[in-house]
Amino acid sequence: MDFEAARMIGAGLAAIGAGLAALGVGNVFASFLEGALRNPGAADGQQGRLFIGFAAAELLGLLAFLVAIILVFVAAPTQDAIPATSAQVENTSEVAAS
Repeated sequence: MDFEAARMIGAGLAAIGAGLAALGVGNVFASFLEGALRNPGAADGQQGRLFIGFAAAELLGLLAFLVAIILVFVAAPTQDAIPATSAQVENTSEVAAS
């Protein structure tokens, strides 16, 4: 498998994490609504926890999205970016000397 294909597969897998974050946010609000309907008097005290849960789930989704964007748009390493070994440098100097 070449590098480009691996990047695209990795970006697709990271995008799944962004989709699963939407399920997490839905679960946070569903649980809050269920609890608020069962005990309306305690709903005001739990609203802070609602927003903390929402922020945590959304953060994980944004991080997964960021990883996907980085994998798609960051340029692939070129041969020039790979450092040469000492044996390759010696071979280059021998060729240049002759």
